[in-house]
Amino acid sequence: MTLAALALFVVYETIKTLLFPRMSVVMSHVITVIVVAVLTFYVSRYALSRYGAALAEVERQTKMSEETNRLLAGVLATMREGVLIVDADMRIVLYNDAAMRVVKLPSRDAATRRGGDTETSSPPEESSANGGAGAIAASPRPRVAASQFRLIDTTRDPVINEAFRQALDKREAVETRIEMADVEPRSYQLNVAPLSRALVVGVFFDITQLERLERVRREFFANLSHELRTPLTAILAYSETLLDGAIDDRDNNLRFIEKLHKHATRMNELISDISDLSAIESGQVKLEPRPVRLRSILCDVLSLAEARRGATGVRVSIAVPDELLVMADRTRLEQILYNLIDNAIKFNRPEGHVTITTEQQNGRTAIHIEDTGVGIAAQDLPRVFERLYRADKSRSRRTEGTGLGLAIVKHLVQAHGGEITVKSELGRGSRFSFTLPPATPQLSSPNTGSPL
Repeated sequence: MTLAALALFVVYETIKTLLFPRMSVVMSHVITVIVVAVLTFYVSRYALSRYGAALAEVERQTKMSEETNRLLAGVLATMREGVLIVDADMRIVLYNDAAMRVVKLPSRDAATRRGGDTETSSPPEESSANGGAGAIAASPRPRVAASQFRLIDTTRDPVINEAFRQALDKREAVETRIEMADVEPRSYQLNVAPLSRALVVGVFFDITQLERLERVRREFFANLSHELRTPLTAILAYSETLLDGAIDDRDNNLRFIEKLHKHATRMNELISDISDLSAIESGQVKLEPRPVRLRSILCDVLSLAEARRGATGVRVSIAVPDELLVMADRTRLEQILYNLIDNAIKFNRPEGHVTITTEQQNGRTAIHIEDTGVGIAAQDLPRVFERLYRADKSRSRRTEGTGLGLAIVKHLVQAHGGEITVKSELGRGSRFSFTLPPATPQLSSPNTGSPL
């Protein structure tokens, strides 16, 4: 624009000199000043408009960068995965809260007490050296590590350090698995990938729960195959014996057939329970909650368990008010109570005792079933509701059952909107408790035991 104005001024001077050779010097200077002022005005106006547009673009880019930083900070701060960004000198330039569970990095409070500002952007020279890390780190969260934090100082795990070093040297993604030996051992999958010429990012995925579920799945199928193999082997053995001529043995053929029927019934119960559990877990079982009288259902369930109770001599006491109503599906509630009471009798001591009581907890009815059995070891308590899990393998093998009862009970209680817990001590018995919504507000009344 300036060159154009200069060219116009030269053309003006040339034309003025050629057309008005006798113009006075004063008049020539006046006209020249006016022309220069007009040209300057337009040049300045153009320059200011371009400068304003540039400032507007800079401001727009700045706002976009700030918004991007806020979004990035929000995402990283709420991520369950730990994120570390490391530069070419293996210095940590950015990390989020989740990363502090993997590597030993200072928290916000610790950094404040130390006097270091871990939540401000890096200096311009450090930002450029880090390949743009300062722009990312300028957000209030995640946190920016000062240059004194080297990765090797925050963790001595050789797998972590080697993964970051390999990603920096080879400029390629690295994937590995690490285990952290802490109060509670945890497993992580670490993915490290290049970010820029001088930065790599590492993401720690916590796979502890996934591995636990995979272990439970493997154990379930192993237990299931064992549970099916035992009766199936017996059925094959008795059937082969009968086919080999024992069918004509009048002294034993009936006993063999009874054994066949017993093991076939056990397999049928196991398959039926698996089908029920699968339907409950997939939400295919639809409950029809209605006000039901709890004591009446307990009496019906105890009548079904009469045969087992009579064989063991276990006494059962009900301390439940006659007027107590709960909101539940009657059929499924009977299934819950039968499984719990049956277990309380089955795993009790000879001539033992089972007590059933209720109480009001936070507007819900809590039902407690307590026995005087041998109890459950503390390490087995978190797993008693798993499918086919048996706490005492030797004792469980001597008792009948599919090993799915407590898993079914847990899911049915949760389907009613309740919770189930267990307390137990070896040698002193167990106490299973679950809650149900009340049909009507119940006044607290003393429970009177009625041995059956």
